[in-house]
Amino acid sequence: MVLESITRELLYNAAKHFKRGRALAARGDVRGATMAYDDALRDLHATRPQRMRDVLLAQVYLYRYQIARGVDSKCAERDLRLGYSYARTTGEPNVRTLAEELWEARQQRIAPTVPVVGGGN
Repeated sequence: MVLESITRELLYNAAKHFKRGRALAARGDVRGATMAYDDALRDLHATRPQRMRDVLLAQVYLYRYQIARGVDSKCAERDLRLGYSYARTTGEPNVRTLAEELWEARQQRIAPTVPVVGGGN
């Protein structure tokens, strides 16, 4: 009973941090949003695995990826991989769709360009 209460509180706090991070990101405060997302991740990783935790983990990692792309590409790549992984395991359609869209956009950006051979005259 006590453990459930602590878990519920951690999930609630993580959701608040996530919401604050999204608001800060929308205002262009990348540093503040990153700190809020980090707070959310700390709370989420302190709870036992469950569907709501994994949905929030996917969201936080995917949103953190979006703001980190232009700042820290190595961290952003890790966030996308983790967010994508959590999104695929949750079965939550909206989160999975976001993950698939971000993954596909990333794949298109890093796809090597193939030179046209025999470009003809």
